[in-house]
Amino acid sequence: MNREKLQDIIFRYWGKAGSKEDGSHHLLVWHALDVAAVGQILLDQHPFLLDRLAGRMQLSHEQARRWCVFLLGLHDLGKFAETFQQLRPDLRQKLWPDEKVRRRNYSIRHDSLGWMLWRQHLGRRVFPDADEALHDWLQDGMPCWLGAVFGHHGWPPEDGERIKRHFRDFDQQAALAFFEQWRELIQPDFAVAIQNGDALKRQREAGWLLAGIAVLADWLGSNHEFFPYRSEAMPLREYWDDHALPAAREALRASGLTRSPVRRNPKLTELFGYIETPTPLQAACAEQAISNGPQLFILEDVTGAGKTEAAALLAARLLAAGQGQGLYIGLPTMATANAMYERMASVYRHFFANDARPNLVLSHGARHLSDAFRESLLEQPADDRAYGDEESIGAQCNRWLADNRKKALLAEVGVGTIDQALLAILPARHQSLRLLGLSDKVLLLDEVHAYDAYTSEHIKTLIRFHAALGNSLVLLSATLTRRQRSELAEAFAPGAGKCVESGSYPLLTHVTADGPVHETPVATRASVARAVKTDFVHDEAEVIERIRQAVENGQCVCWIRNTVADARDAWRQLADADWLAPDRLHLFHSRYAYYDRIAIEQDIVSRFGKDSTEKHRAGHVLIATQVVEQSLDLDFDLMISDLAPIDLLIQRAGRLHRHARGDRGTPLLIVHAPPFDDDPQADWYEQHFPKAQFVYADTLVLWRSQKVLAEKGGWRMPDDARVLLEFVYDKEGDIPAGLVDTNMTAEGDETAERDLASYTALRLESGYQRDRQWDEDARIATRLGDESRTVYLARWQDGQLRPWAEDERYRWDMSSLSVRPDALVSVSIEDDAELEAALERLRESELLFDEHSLILPLRQEGDHWVARGRDEKGRSLQILYDSNLGLELEREA
Repeated sequence: MNREKLQDIIFRYWGKAGSKEDGSHHLLVWHALDVAAVGQILLDQHPFLLDRLAGRMQLSHEQARRWCVFLLGLHDLGKFAETFQQLRPDLRQKLWPDEKVRRRNYSIRHDSLGWMLWRQHLGRRVFPDADEALHDWLQDGMPCWLGAVFGHHGWPPEDGERIKRHFRDFDQQAALAFFEQWRELIQPDFAVAIQNGDALKRQREAGWLLAGIAVLADWLGSNHEFFPYRSEAMPLREYWDDHALPAAREALRASGLTRSPVRRNPKLTELFGYIETPTPLQAACAEQAISNGPQLFILEDVTGAGKTEAAALLAARLLAAGQGQGLYIGLPTMATANAMYERMASVYRHFFANDARPNLVLSHGARHLSDAFRESLLEQPADDRAYGDEESIGAQCNRWLADNRKKALLAEVGVGTIDQALLAILPARHQSLRLLGLSDKVLLLDEVHAYDAYTSEHIKTLIRFHAALGNSLVLLSATLTRRQRSELAEAFAPGAGKCVESGSYPLLTHVTADGPVHETPVATRASVARAVKTDFVHDEAEVIERIRQAVENGQCVCWIRNTVADARDAWRQLADADWLAPDRLHLFHSRYAYYDRIAIEQDIVSRFGKDSTEKHRAGHVLIATQVVEQSLDLDFDLMISDLAPIDLLIQRAGRLHRHARGDRGTPLLIVHAPPFDDDPQADWYEQHFPKAQFVYADTLVLWRSQKVLAEKGGWRMPDDARVLLEFVYDKEGDIPAGLVDTNMTAEGDETAERDLASYTALRLESGYQRDRQWDEDARIATRLGDESRTVYLARWQDGQLRPWAEDERYRWDMSSLSVRPDALVSVSIEDDAELEAALERLRESELLFDEHSLILPLRQEGDHWVARGRDEKGRSLQILYDSNLGLELEREA
């Protein structure tokens, strides 16, 4: 084919198509330029992102910009394939009237077809006279980049069959012709890409960001309201200047992805008007030097010492120093995230310039989402069309954004559970978009001690990614062991863990990527430096009696149980007591629909929080699980806790006499535990707590926690913090003979969890490639054995499925809750054709749902709402839901 024909051949391929009736279509080359133009304007308007990319690539800003724009223009090379083009045989015939349209099985998606085309054809032909260095780089280096842009549908492309099964010879020639013309227009400098040293390592790391940009640019560049279909040929330069770039500017303007200018010299009193005198930790954070480049801060202080405000001040100072453009705060639970959102809602604007209008999003709280942010963010036309079995780009975008938990990663200030951030380093679809959302943010993680080995390992991977991409973190904890602190520092900067030495508490630790570790001991606030007494009771009857005595004395009480089942059992026992009025008994755990959970949480905070009055508190009893042990500002006269590890007991006691209410005496924590035994047997804890034995598997930790508290009779903070923690978690300490085997089993399980986490997490150094199985994010576990699968509750009435929270604006979000993935795997509809049809209609009509969404149709039977399902082992379950008791799963005989 002569050069003139090769110039024109690129205009004989469609990239987007309208209806078959009108035959409208958008040429493939124009869609390629649209997406590249979005990328260029995005980088122009977000110099922080361009700086991150250029820094990783070690290129100038202009060189990095040209490279990214050039690569984005190649993202749909796979659509030159005959197997893709014949998905619209009418257009294939129209564009190639002299060729027979061959029906071919479209068995490989176009993103992977592009990958195959490069590996098997283009990579060998784009530079026929390449020297050895360029040839090697085209084989090894260029795929690092192309894998990122070909992965614009949310996961890396995969290798497949020989391209002859998918591309005709003239298709391959067309792709090559487009590559050459596009390169001539953008003129990327291939010479700077072929660098010595660790160039390939840097390119692999930068590829993670480029992959996110590719997803975002493809979503925006596919919006035909901004990029109307054009099927006429014209010079690439003309389309680029007159159509693609102007449309891209409008698309970015309407996207809701603008960034607000930050406050340049933030002061603690400006951020938090209610602070008159800073705590010692807050004062230390105000004076802490902020260095150039990524850095890690670890803040350790007792509960109630103002760590959140200190961390927020550090974050604001990092933003002011150019270390970010926003903030994401990750917490252990929904309850802690709700509490943090309420605290941030009144102060987050002070992180930014006075005339700025930044957005704040609670990741799981749709009702807190501002209308402007929700309705503008990447919104796609509803009539975007799918081709073959591929979901359309518009549907992908709208479905992703319909899950409001994800928007917090793209907002300027996001608050949510840590799970949304962890999915940025796991092989979950659209992982790269999450990572891109975090790439311009200071990451603040609270309660970093509160996770099991599996999740802790993922947190360290997240720290490694965040640091490698040039970003900073602030970590908070009241109860961190030296070993945990060392591992966190090591994850941020290899070698830093060996420099963690201080045994002081409270402590401010500062780690830079290539500098020393600075550990600054600080005092704590006088009002939270206090003693707590502990007492032990050994049976539930005695616990109930202690609660009765407290209620008769006008005290408010909290009993924290280690499982939801135990919490419900205790609630039922007290509900039958004739000395406790029903309206004075409360239950709170994790298994409520979000609508009910918010109502319960708000009532609890109002009744037992800082501003509660004696009239509202006196004689009230709360039965709760671990949901109240972190971040909720609650205050009880008496705290009772099932035996738990020492750090959690300290956290729980932080809700005891939390605020000044006159003389209440020395705070007392009653620990419900087995009788202490100097020579415990393996089942020492299990016999007393048969339902909770799997929650805290290492009986040695529980035994040591009871031992040290029995000996000391309590603790004084902050003096005893290190002593308690290091004794309980000492890897070299003595172990009672009866607990050796259980400890070894627990250690083995912990090692297995860490290994599993290491295996499942993405590898920064590998780059954006398919070296493992990827899946939808709903099916990727961020925690083991935890409640991480979302279930949507629906009322099945009068032939219709209605959301549990029917009157709420974001009704399906508010009707959701989480369960353990193994506890409820599927729903049984018992051959009900009408219900099955209703479920299918619901999945089709609600953007939030896909084929993996677990929708639970509840029928009313008497006073209960009931459904049926199966667990991981296929066993039948009866499922009950009640607004007061929450979700219950009962195995059927």
